[in-house]
Amino acid sequence: MTDSTSTTRQQGAVYDLGYQPFEGERTGRSGARKTVYFDGIRRVLGLRRKAKRKVMPWALLLVAIIPPIVAVGIAFFIPAGASESIDLAGQNSAFFTLAGTIAMLFTALAAPELLIPDRKDGVLSMLASRPLTTADYLGSRFASLATVIGAFMIVPQLVLFFGQAGTHPEGLFSGMVHATHTLPKIAAAAAVYTIAFGPLGFVIASLSKRKSVATAGYLAVMIALTAFAEAVVRGSNIAGGRWVALLAPINTADAANVWIFGESNPDSLLAAANIHPAIGIAALIVSGAALSMFALHRYRRLA
Repeated sequence: MTDSTSTTRQQGAVYDLGYQPFEGERTGRSGARKTVYFDGIRRVLGLRRKAKRKVMPWALLLVAIIPPIVAVGIAFFIPAGASESIDLAGQNSAFFTLAGTIAMLFTALAAPELLIPDRKDGVLSMLASRPLTTADYLGSRFASLATVIGAFMIVPQLVLFFGQAGTHPEGLFSGMVHATHTLPKIAAAAAVYTIAFGPLGFVIASLSKRKSVATAGYLAVMIALTAFAEAVVRGSNIAGGRWVALLAPINTADAANVWIFGESNPDSLLAAANIHPAIGIAALIVSGAALSMFALHRYRRLA
């Protein structure tokens, strides 16, 4: 005879929590890259974030756009005879120089914003569980930065382009055809500034733990490189010292920009060092590749 008190039965309940398997499209590695890329653009522009996150990037973009808008507006509304003295077609390199300075300031803010929070919040370990390599992650983040830097550089130039076309004596369409030759030059100059500013920003952000420190460090390095190159090239007689000019990304990008648009600037640092702007562009590409490889090596150690 079995003792009923010694044979207790455990009772349980099954609850339907509504969990369902994912039935959507599995985009894999390419989808992960796109997600990181678009997230980076939203992050640096402050989209879907608090209003204070939008102030600096959009204010910088406005500062870059307003001067060409003013120049085009003046060309449209002043009398025809006086407008001939306003050479919109000759202002591309000047507005690139202005936008380049603004893009450098933006890079100082954006590069730390793209990289540091992910490390600080432990997002890298989560990304490592996805079909995403370290090169994919950094490449997507850099593409985000390059896209927005390109916007800083190209949008003011497009305003100028349509302004040139609109003020053409034969009408808008003829003006666009006449100004088409500037489009490849605009793309080339924008690429030069992106290579000059972006990789160094990523390296400094990869070595910093705080965004404010990374921003200050980036600007300090940029200014220090320019000051050092100026001092060596213009103020010393060191043998081979003229090649130090290639260490100043700001000066090199500005000189390359002027050269791309078929102009000359005898006061530039490269001119003082007797270095052709094409060599400066090659140096920017080599240094950009080296800095990118350093950042990649740094992140592979963190992964």
